[in-house]
Amino acid sequence: MEVTKIKEQTLLTRNNNKTMKGEKLGYRTYILYMSPYIHKASGINVCSHASKGCAESCLVGSGFGGMYQQVKEGRLKKTDWFIRDRVSFLNKLRTEIEKAILLNKKANEKSEEQTILTFRLNGTSDLVYEKYRVFEDDKNIFELFPDVQFYDYTKNYLRFKKELPKNYHLTFSRSETNDVKAMEVLKAGFNVAMVFDKLPTHYKGFKVINGDVDDLRFLDAKNCIVGLKYKKMTGKGANNALAIDSGFVIDTKYFNADF
Repeated sequence: MEVTKIKEQTLLTRNNNKTMKGEKLGYRTYILYMSPYIHKASGINVCSHASKGCAESCLVGSGFGGMYQQVKEGRLKKTDWFIRDRVSFLNKLRTEIEKAILLNKKANEKSEEQTILTFRLNGTSDLVYEKYRVFEDDKNIFELFPDVQFYDYTKNYLRFKKELPKNYHLTFSRSETNDVKAMEVLKAGFNVAMVFDKLPTHYKGFKVINGDVDDLRFLDAKNCIVGLKYKKMTGKGANNALAIDSGFVIDTKYFNADF
């Protein structure tokens, strides 16, 4: 049986309106987008803890991912590559990070204003990158670049039960099915992102910060709720009412929220 050769493509991008907000604060973020939830070709789920409401309201259907078929196809190809040949995928990721670091170093040498690089590998996925030890000395991608800041959102609460690499920051992401776990993570001292119809100042006794100001979650105060306003999907056939109907978006009219 002939095996189709995987065509390499660029994995990381800086083309994200929210992460670009951090540039005013001196941070440049590269982000990796994949095709989330269940990969149709293989049945493999790259968002293992996604709820029905999460899948129906996914950010992959907003912004460029909702408007351009070419963007959707590119994300599908990246996901297919990861599933079919994880080692070559991760080595390409390594190469792109190395290139970004070199470019940033050269730019900083020519400028008085210094830019700090950050990387978000789960733009529209929830992969446990810390367990993929495919590099020399049994290292994962974070351990290869100990002086670089990585961060992500995750619905996988099990990741908070293990020690994470010191340069990797995680924010738990609440959905309509993991509300109990979200409160447990909060009470354990971590941060939890929650999507609201409108942002309150406090919710269930915890301070709510505006997570839409930028995407630099590793700079957030600890033990608080990262409030996010629902981003409407723009793709063909998008039904934004499902987000609130499912409970994925918190409708503040019906809950204990202060304004």
